[in-house]
Amino acid sequence: MARQLIAAPPPTPTEWRAAMGYFPTGVTVVTCWQGRTPLGSTINAFCSVSLEPPLLLICLDRANPLCGPLAECGVFGVNILAEDGRDLARRFAVAGDIDRFEGQPFRAVDGGAPQLEAAPIFIDCVVETTTRAGDHFVVIGRGTRIEHTSAAPPLLYQKGRFLRFDPDV
Repeated sequence: MARQLIAAPPPTPTEWRAAMGYFPTGVTVVTCWQGRTPLGSTINAFCSVSLEPPLLLICLDRANPLCGPLAECGVFGVNILAEDGRDLARRFAVAGDIDRFEGQPFRAVDGGAPQLEAAPIFIDCVVETTTRAGDHFVVIGRGTRIEHTSAAPPLLYQKGRFLRFDPDV
């Protein structure tokens, strides 16, 4: 027997944000290049898509300044933050035309994206595909290189605030 949907008004953006905010996520800084200038933005819409080939997904608000440069350069990096990365997450989440990399040590392998030295896990990616989804762009990237420098617990985010990971729960 097929279920019938009950006609109801769709959720408002406020209701949707509250519901989605209930789900805890990890916190990343996605990086790319605009010419020789490094760019980055805090992103928590990130997940693994496939093991073979190694694919991941990020979602960027269409107003995010990374959208154009990321599409142009064709590579991006995902810097997965540790629980001590709150200030870094806030710095890369600030709106406006500021140099988010000022004072932030980073490096890049030839052809790769900027890698924040403070991130315990870094994944270099090549853009496989992009698609528009509502007010965001969904980007699928193929992982080309991983660097894992620490076993520090991850930085988590839920209901508008950062959380600590407790492995004993």
